[in-house]
Amino acid sequence: MTPEGERRADLAIQDGRIAGIGTIGDAAKVIDATGRLVLPGCVDLHTHLASTPTWTPLDDFERGTRAAIAGGVTTVVSMVYQEEGSLRRGIERGLRDASRSLADFAFHVVATDPSEAAMAELPALVREGHAGLKVFMVSPRYVERRDDYRALLRAAAEAGALVAVHAEDHAIVAARTAELHAAGRTSVLHFPESRPVEAEETAVREAVALATSTGAAMYLVHLSSRRALAALREGKRHARVFGETRPLYLYLTRERFSRPDAALWVGQPPLRDGEDVAAVWAALAEGTLDTVGTDHIPHPRAAKLAPGLSFDRIPPGVANLETLLPMLYSEGVRGGRLTITRMVEVLAAGPARVGGMYPRKGALALGSDGDVVVFDPDARRTIRATDMHSACDYDPYEGWEVTGWPETVLSRGEIVFERGKLAGPPGRGKLVPRAPYPA
Repeated sequence: MTPEGERRADLAIQDGRIAGIGTIGDAAKVIDATGRLVLPGCVDLHTHLASTPTWTPLDDFERGTRAAIAGGVTTVVSMVYQEEGSLRRGIERGLRDASRSLADFAFHVVATDPSEAAMAELPALVREGHAGLKVFMVSPRYVERRDDYRALLRAAAEAGALVAVHAEDHAIVAARTAELHAAGRTSVLHFPESRPVEAEETAVREAVALATSTGAAMYLVHLSSRRALAALREGKRHARVFGETRPLYLYLTRERFSRPDAALWVGQPPLRDGEDVAAVWAALAEGTLDTVGTDHIPHPRAAKLAPGLSFDRIPPGVANLETLLPMLYSEGVRGGRLTITRMVEVLAAGPARVGGMYPRKGALALGSDGDVVVFDPDARRTIRATDMHSACDYDPYEGWEVTGWPETVLSRGEIVFERGKLAGPPGRGKLVPRAPYPA
C-alpha cells in the first residue's frame, strides 16, 4: 500500500530506508509476502508510556512498545508532563524513560503551568523536534487560568507546536459529578451521566474558537459522540483542527456499564450510545476524523474493580496498542465500514502528517523509514489477555474474534516481530523529530 494506492510490487530497504519499489533484484534477505498485505507501520499519536514524579505506568516504554510492535505500531507518541514549571524537564524525563523503547517515539508535553517561562521554552524545543503540547480543558487549572492558556496557544502557534486537547468542559463535569454524589449515585453505573455528551460538545466548540482566534494547530483527542463530531466538522471549515477517536468508541457502547465488572471499561469520555458509535464510524470513513489513537494507559483488573470506589475514583484507561490495527482491519475493512486505503490513512499516513513526521513515517515511499507490516488478512485470532504483550491482566475485548493479524513487522528495516515472536531488543527505538507547523 503506497501513497499512490495499492500495487503489486517488491519493496527494497537499504540502510533503514525504503530504497526501491517495483521489481527488485537480489537481496541479502528476502521476505515472501505472497498472499499478504504490505502496509506502512502504524503511528499512534496518543499513548501514556512515560512516568511522572509520582506515577509509573503499568505499561512503560519497554512493555508498552512490546505490545505496539506486536500489533504493527512502529511509532508511538507519549504524553509527558511539565515538571517544576518546565516543559523541557518533562521531555527530559520522557527521553530517559524511552531509552528502553522498542519502537520509535516522540512526545506531547502536557502543559500544567502555562507561565511565561514555559512559553519561552517553546521555540527551542520545537527547533529540537519536540513540536507537541497537550492541554486538558477538563482540568480546574484550565478554568482558573484560561487567559494564560490562551497566551500559551498563541505562543504554540508562533513556535509551530501542535496542541493536543482533551476536550471536556470542566464546569459541566464538576457540576454533574457533585449532583450524583449528593444523590448517593456514586457507582460506576452512573459514570456516563457524570461526563455527558454536552461536556464534550461544549469543549470542542470552545477549542475550535480558540484555534481560530490564536492560530494554533489543534488536535482534538478521543472524540466519542455525534454532537462533538458535528462541532469538529464545522470547525474544520475555518480553523486548523484535527480529530482523533479511540478504539473504545468504535466497538463498545454504554451498555457495558450495566455489568458488574463495568469499571473495566472506564475511560474519559465514557462509552456512548449506539448512534454515537455509528457516527464515529461515519466520521472516520468520510474524513472528519483524521486518526485513531489508542490513549493506551492500562491498569490492573484489581485496581479497576477495587471495592468502594466511586465512579470518579476508578483509574481511567485500557490497553489498546496490540489490537489497534487488527481490530480496525477486521471490524472496519472486512466489516465493510472502511476501505483499506482509508484504514492506512487513519492509522499511518494521517497521524504521521498531523504529528509532523510524514513522509519519514506513515508511508511506503522512496526515502521513508523502512517501517513495514506484513499483514495476514486471513489469520484468525481470539483476543485473550494471556496472549497479549501488555502487562495488563485483562483485555477490554476479551473473547473477540478477529480476522487479520500482523505476521512480520519491520522497523527501519530491522525485523522486530515475526510469526508471534518479538525480535527487537529494548532500547532500539529512536526519537523522531517532529516538523513544526507554519505560523
